[in-house]
Amino acid sequence: MSIEEIPQGANVQILSKDEKKARDLIKKLNLKQIKGITRVTFKQKGNLIYAIDQPDVFRSAAGTYVVFGEAKVDDMNKRIAEAQAQAAQQEALTKAAAGSATDDKSPESITADLQAASLEDKKIEEEDVDEVVDESGLDAADIDIIIDQTQVSRTKAVKALRKHDGDMVNAIMELS
Repeated sequence: MSIEEIPQGANVQILSKDEKKARDLIKKLNLKQIKGITRVTFKQKGNLIYAIDQPDVFRSAAGTYVVFGEAKVDDMNKRIAEAQAQAAQQEALTKAAAGSATDDKSPESITADLQAASLEDKKIEEEDVDEVVDESGLDAADIDIIIDQTQVSRTKAVKALRKHDGDMVNAIMELS
């Protein structure tokens, strides 16, 4: 059968003489063929990747693999650039869908947003200041360290220490 006689779209493998010999030797070595693998990649320094699409993969009992297929060079830098461009395009679509409220970049709008955010923070801080928390059983130095590390109110620091049974590390992690 010649190449011209093969119907278009048929899944036919044309193997070289050496590849046929190698496959016959693999059968004699009792290697098991692994089905379902669609791509095998090998990475070298400098983001250079060799990829084999639709490979024939065989595995030995010792865990070594033999892979047959055509290796093609795949440049990771190109793929990264494509992914970044796609992410930027997705972000632009998200911003466009958000509406005109986020599009307003006038100084007055920015100032109003900052003032609203600071007022919310002050309300939360005022709530914490008004509340008196029992510090008995806790070391004052531990509370001061948590306040210094996380820049929160004393009330929040005490609550976090109580929640974590005096464990400063977990209290700081929660507040950070």
